[in-house]
Amino acid sequence: MKKNKIKGVITYIIDGDNVLLIYKKRGHGKGWYNGPGGKLLKNEDPLQAAIRETEEEIGVKPHTPELCGFIRFYDVYHEDWDVYIYRSFDYEGTPIESDEAKPVWFSKEKIPYDKMWEDDKYWLPVVLEGGYFVADFKFKKDKILAKNIRILSREEFHKEVKKIS
Repeated sequence: MKKNKIKGVITYIIDGDNVLLIYKKRGHGKGWYNGPGGKLLKNEDPLQAAIRETEEEIGVKPHTPELCGFIRFYDVYHEDWDVYIYRSFDYEGTPIESDEAKPVWFSKEKIPYDKMWEDDKYWLPVVLEGGYFVADFKFKKDKILAKNIRILSREEFHKEVKKIS
């Protein structure tokens, strides 16, 4: 039986040498740091979801989020995900805690990778350095069994995403 893929987004707000992460208080990824994000709603495109999820989770509206990564996750707790990764250098609002997430600013040099999903350490530096990537991760629960990460030029990335999403 073929699994339905869940489509999701993660957005990273970057302000100079700092990045805004959230500490997940409930739901998928509870107890770990990540960027704001979640599942796409019916008839919603990834960009709309990136903005909506960031506003819902921490009260911040990213301006001109840039699509910079695409990840296919396989078998994360028996679910497959296609996740669009965005970054935004411009935003409106002050981060506020919600029932789902606590926003925390981190220096890019002090990101708590030991308190994040195992895969983040492989691709988040690409996002923070202004790069583009496509990746595949095969999981068993929260442990990586296999990975493939391709760092691409902006043009190659957008061509690739059009083919696979």
